[in-house]
Amino acid sequence: YAQHSYALLLWSGFGGIAKNPMESAKFHAAAAHQCHLDGIAVLGGCLRTGTGVEKTRNNMAGLGLKLIQYCASKGNPTGVNKQAALLESNEDDYGAVQLYESCVKSGRINALLLFNLGWSLVNGQGVDRKDVSRGISLWKEAVSLAPDEGSEEAAWCLYEEYKRDDPKEADKWFGIAMDLGYKV
Repeated sequence: YAQHSYALLLWSGFGGIAKNPMESAKFHAAAAHQCHLDGIAVLGGCLRTGTGVEKTRNNMAGLGLKLIQYCASKGNPTGVNKQAALLESNEDDYGAVQLYESCVKSGRINALLLFNLGWSLVNGQGVDRKDVSRGISLWKEAVSLAPDEGSEEAAWCLYEEYKRDDPKEADKWFGIAMDLGYKV
């Protein structure tokens, strides 16, 4: 599924590739056409927000939401991240954490999902009590999936967690975050 990978590079500009949201959406559509769930979920996000797609009289946001919901219902981490973000935007942090946890339990993860769940645990959002230790562990696992999206944020958060009490450890995570393209 090279189309999806290339689409992500066109979206992020990682590796020096020129950012091009319209071309990115086209390659996500090609991946979606091949039933690639990540491609379907990201295409859903493009349609929902109108990013990289031509504006038409027909609002495609509804179709985008349906694609995201479909992928999330299949336990796809990319779909779950997008569905959880929608829940969070509607102040349902507990629902978002439940989605993240169900993916982790099923073994279907990506770096962004691990980052998001780790952030929730470290900051006590959508959980009954903070679990900083588990959150940090999830961030380290997210970094191990580099260069997947979310690994750079996880490395940055690890830097932030360690900078006061363990500067040497913090410097390690800072270097990784910069290498992964985190923008300060």
